[in-house]
Amino acid sequence: MVKKLFALASVTALAGLVSAVGAAGCSETVVESNPTDAGTPDAKAKADVAPGDDDDDDDSTCLSTDPIDATQFPYTKAVKSAGACTTAEAAALSAFFKTKVDAKEDVLVSEWSQEVSATCRACVFSDGAGETWTPIIVKDDKLDNVNRGGCIEILTGNEACGEAYQQVTECRLEACLIKCKTQEEFSACLQDSQAIFAGPCKDSVTKVVDVCGKALDAAETGCKGKDWTFDGPIKVQCVTGGGQVDAGDGGN
Repeated sequence: MVKKLFALASVTALAGLVSAVGAAGCSETVVESNPTDAGTPDAKAKADVAPGDDDDDDDSTCLSTDPIDATQFPYTKAVKSAGACTTAEAAALSAFFKTKVDAKEDVLVSEWSQEVSATCRACVFSDGAGETWTPIIVKDDKLDNVNRGGCIEILTGNEACGEAYQQVTECRLEACLIKCKTQEEFSACLQDSQAIFAGPCKDSVTKVVDVCGKALDAAETGCKGKDWTFDGPIKVQCVTGGGQVDAGDGGN
């Protein structure tokens, strides 16, 4: 069993997507920080890893080498509700999550969401079944996904870019979930973003480059979280409402 909750929330585990995408597209060398795997919360396991597949091309990694069709990962237009949350409420959500992670306790959304007003709660949390996606997608009272693509969509003014970004992020996780059998293997696999983006997620990387172009770098900077990947999306989608950056030339 491998849990991906911490990877979904950790800015370290999923850091540097833009630089890694650029490396995959331009054949440059990129060195990333190691992903952190310190004490994931005792949350519901996110995926059952496929049983022993011992014929990996490289015994040193559990990265799946088979191409992944990232279009299988759903995406819905982002919620944009400036003023739904205050800066203090966004900080309270981050602090509550940290307290639970540090204590190695389940992060129950039914408790987490009570840290903020009903208006803020409605903007931040949803089950993903509505016409728009909130920053945090919930399933069985747990964090199921972080909608980083929604933040990218708002800051680029390009829904297709947000979708492509979210899908390549999901692809990155899936590439390591397929074969990794332990949390340590999973974390180490996520570190090798160059291999992921040049291998199983190559097609989704190409799509991000083509659809987002030069807008992606500034947008990801604007969506960067201080402590967690959801910090930026909450700020942009529910506090400030974001602002459009220069779209630049697609793919250049």
